[in-house]
Formats: sequence, C-alpha cells, structure tokens
Amino acid sequence: MWCHVRMVYFPMSYLYGKRFVGPISPIILSLRKELFTVPYDDVDWNSARNLCAKEDLFYPHPLAQKILWATLHKVVEPILQRWPAKRLREKALNTTMEHIHYEDENSQYICLGAVNKVYGR
Repeated sequence: MWCHVRMVYFPMSYLYGKRFVGPISPIILSLRKELFTVPYDDVDWNSARNLCAKEDLFYPHPLAQKILWATLHKVVEPILQRWPAKRLREKALNTTMEHIHYEDENSQYICLGAVNKVYGR
C-alpha cells in the first residue's frame, strides 16, 4: 500500500497544492463536451462536489461528513492559501517534490506504477 501512496498520492497532492491547471486544447474542449451532460461552463461545482453515482457509493455520506467537507472547502482552504499557512504549504510541496525525486533516483527511474511519471513532471 505504501508503494501506491508514494506513486500516486504524492504527485496528486503536489498538483493539487500547486493548483495546477493544464492548457485548454481542442482535445480538452472535446472531452468536456463528451463527458458532461451540461455545458462545462454551466456546471455548479459546489453542488456537484458531493455527487457520486449510486453504483459507486458503497456507504451513504453522513450529514457530519458533508458538513466537515464543506467546512474544509469554504473555511480551511482559504486560510491555507494566505500567509503564514501559504508558506507552510510551499514547504510541504517542496518536501513532496523531494520525495518524488528520491523515488526516481532510488528506482533508477524505472517507476513502480504506470501513473507516477505523468504526474511528477
């Protein structure tokens, strides 16, 4: 399990922490049209945040969990984007990238998973 955490979640947390947004290309626009039932620009992301297909929902989310997630998104996240928490986030992101590079060096750039190279660059 630790191997998969290093391979997937370190790079994903780095991209999230950096608020990475890739370039919008014709392929991205085409995928948005194909994947979303409403126009992408009209999606209400606040209400869509907790939606999950009933087939994928193993256990219903309790009200306390929904409140916690909303609080983290609306209250805690904006605080983490301001000084001095922003400095702490940058330090954590630098440490995360160091771990990604250590993994590359220790595995001689072979990679144990199929996804980690895509994220870590």
